[in-house]
Amino acid sequence: MSRSLKFLETDRRTVLKGGVAAAVAALGGGVLASCSSEGSPSGGGGGGGGATVELPTYQRFEGATPDFPAAAEGMNEGFRAYPSNPERVISEALGDGEVISFMTNIPGAIPPTRDSNSFWQAVEERIGSPLEISMSSNDEYSSKFATRIAGGDIPDILNIPKDVAQLPDLLEATCLDLTEYLSGDAVLDYPFLANLPSQSWPDTRFNGKIFAVPVPRGMSRTSAPIYRQDLTEAAGISEANPGSFDEFMDLCAEMTAPGANRWAWASMPSQYIQQMWGTPYLWAEDGGAFTHMYETEEMLGAIEDMIAVWAAGVVNPDAYTATGGAKKQWLAAGTATFIHDSFVAWNQFYTDNPTITEMQLNMLDVPGRDGGQGSPWMGAANNNITAFNAESTHDPEVLLAIANWMAAPFGTEEYLFRKFGVEGEHYELTGTDPVPTALGSSEVGIGLQYISDAPMALYLPGRPDVPETQAAVQAAMVDRLVDDASYGLYSETKSRMNAQLEGAVNDAMNQVVQGNAGIETFTDAVETWRVNGGDAIRGELEEAYAAEHG
Repeated sequence: MSRSLKFLETDRRTVLKGGVAAAVAALGGGVLASCSSEGSPSGGGGGGGGATVELPTYQRFEGATPDFPAAAEGMNEGFRAYPSNPERVISEALGDGEVISFMTNIPGAIPPTRDSNSFWQAVEERIGSPLEISMSSNDEYSSKFATRIAGGDIPDILNIPKDVAQLPDLLEATCLDLTEYLSGDAVLDYPFLANLPSQSWPDTRFNGKIFAVPVPRGMSRTSAPIYRQDLTEAAGISEANPGSFDEFMDLCAEMTAPGANRWAWASMPSQYIQQMWGTPYLWAEDGGAFTHMYETEEMLGAIEDMIAVWAAGVVNPDAYTATGGAKKQWLAAGTATFIHDSFVAWNQFYTDNPTITEMQLNMLDVPGRDGGQGSPWMGAANNNITAFNAESTHDPEVLLAIANWMAAPFGTEEYLFRKFGVEGEHYELTGTDPVPTALGSSEVGIGLQYISDAPMALYLPGRPDVPETQAAVQAAMVDRLVDDASYGLYSETKSRMNAQLEGAVNDAMNQVVQGNAGIETFTDAVETWRVNGGDAIRGELEEAYAAEHG
């Protein structure tokens, strides 16, 4: 257990008539990016708590048999190949023939519009309603979401960004209460929503009601050092996993050659070192009392080791100024061996670099600082939550049926269609694996996965070795995963100020690590964090925790 440092001690219709603007007044500064930067982890969005509602019953869908079963909750099932002859599991009509509107972010390039997009048209034919999708880039989505909601221009289905300010008020004012449709066994009418893991649903509960469906990710969002195993093996290292911080330093030195433009790390491995020390994943809870990782002795020890890593010259000297994309390119080019990233990114490295055929990736486990086992962090259970406009002209059961279709799991025909499109047009089969065509790569990414999604599977077409390695890594970590204790709890101060508050502390830490300031710069920043909002967040989390646990 981390030790705290002593010095760091209405009515919906009424709201709809006059309160929508107030409910979103603070939206502009209250949304965090969905991807965390190294050293500043991002936890779950945090539901509103309230133990008066029963969360949806979990009922596993017995579909395709995984090659690598999930041994514990949170793990992702793994498949060597896509199952042959996938079954179409939903045959009835879903839509009502009327236009259904949806707004979402798009992580990559914005695809062609409906009129020029045969996949989009095929989706509309399949669901039985025209689908009007308003897409924005990740960078633009928060501001566009805030603008549309404040203006009352609310689509039928909306992807809720993480940490929206005054989120319970916003949901009460604008979104459908789904409790009667999803609470307890009611969710069994939507078997693929019932198949979503139990740990995904607390994010959707606010004010004792269920207001959304989750977009689950499980351990796929857990981050650890991804590394070029082909490079470590070429250096004569048959087993890269270090057993302690000292062995980690030796490994980094072995993979660094500045004269050859090669450094071990693309970015400062802050989170990895914190996990060696056993710092909390953002917030820890003990007897109803909450402690932030900043406030622990372990955090100070981790910073001392970060200073040593930076001083050793094993991190690319441009790590603190380069973009995330540049750092990924360093790994692909072999000028870096390690980067801290997720299981999702692991696959993306392969798909983004098909010509680097020698690239073989793996992921380091976390040792204890002085030996033994470290404490990897779970990562966010969900990518986002998705809610429905309370004033939508569509029957709620129509919108839920579409969300249920979007959640049809890996191995079904529906999943294959949603993710890859139409065979012969958007993909070709190699064996049973879908290989995207140029048209498929251009058209398919219209954001359907942010309405709802199946539990993420470990799978990469044509690479059966990749899910096997990933499953082994997850199995080695799962029993030691540390959760963010604030997950599923709502703090208004956190929703409005967390990015600003934690950003200031992380900036101070980065200055200390680079040798530009002394450790007192960090401890002073933590004291400022506490006074300016950290203590308020703590109190709100403790209040929410007490309300939920009695």
